[in-house]
Amino acid sequence: MDARQRLTRRLPTLPSSPGNKDAQAESEGQAPSTLYRRTLRKVVIKKPTLWSCLFPSIAARREQLWYRMKSEPRGLAFILNNKHFDTMKVRHGSDCDSRNMEHLLKALRFKTVVHRDLTAEEILSEVRKFSLLDHSDYDCCAVVLLSHGNAEAIFGTDGKPVSYSAILQRFDGQHNKALLNKPKLFFMEACRGDITDRGADEFPLLLPFSYQDTEANRQRNYFVPSNMPNICDIYLGFSTVPGYTSWRNSQRGSWFVQSLINVFSEHAAREDLCSLMTRVNQKVALSFESQGGKLTKRKQVPAPVNRLTKKLYFFPEYAR
Repeated sequence: MDARQRLTRRLPTLPSSPGNKDAQAESEGQAPSTLYRRTLRKVVIKKPTLWSCLFPSIAARREQLWYRMKSEPRGLAFILNNKHFDTMKVRHGSDCDSRNMEHLLKALRFKTVVHRDLTAEEILSEVRKFSLLDHSDYDCCAVVLLSHGNAEAIFGTDGKPVSYSAILQRFDGQHNKALLNKPKLFFMEACRGDITDRGADEFPLLLPFSYQDTEANRQRNYFVPSNMPNICDIYLGFSTVPGYTSWRNSQRGSWFVQSLINVFSEHAAREDLCSLMTRVNQKVALSFESQGGKLTKRKQVPAPVNRLTKKLYFFPEYAR
């Protein structure tokens, strides 16, 4: 017996395919499907116990899909309230927004610090100091910016812009390791342009459908959106969409902050952040409308940007 024959004898006999079994069954006068069914093994799925099905899976699911929000306080919060400017109009109602946001953040168990009337350089300096604080003992951080602005920046009291990108970069993983994998919340109450929303009947287009990036079009001041920093675990709560104004009442504050306070006060104990902000979108869009003057019957809708990777419940112990 040569080596090839010895190797062949050692190999196990492979079972024939269903097609071969059917051919063999037909030659023996049996029904092919009957013979093939006899070769199948019964598969039994092991059922988990009630205990392992409920309690461990719920805890694991929450750990995977929910941010941890158990620290006391929940986190540090930064509020900028720019009301008076060197060359721009006074933001009447901004103090009301600032007080309301401070009370809301304290109710959400944040430790809050408020800064008033900062120049562009001072904004960057204070934001940098805040980002470099020790956030390791907290589960979250929040930043509220109340000022004049445009599509890509807010303004200091000296009229100089501070880009949102420059602010957000202070909170990425390279600048503060303690904020890695933790939710970072930003709420911006500021105009992002001069367009006013006339409502569905006369809705103005932000850009023409045939827009091309030419020198002639750039001189027409069309807004061309730019990319935001590619960082996660961040929620950007813009009060309005790019290119549009953000409305504010001189006594009661801005539509956006009024809606935030109303919605969060009623639903923050049981709903996650994205659900809350959807309610805010609805309230701003349906409950407010400008009155009087040339800019009557104007509307507004917030424009949140969600880069969170989990659900955020401020009070997970009460969540549904």
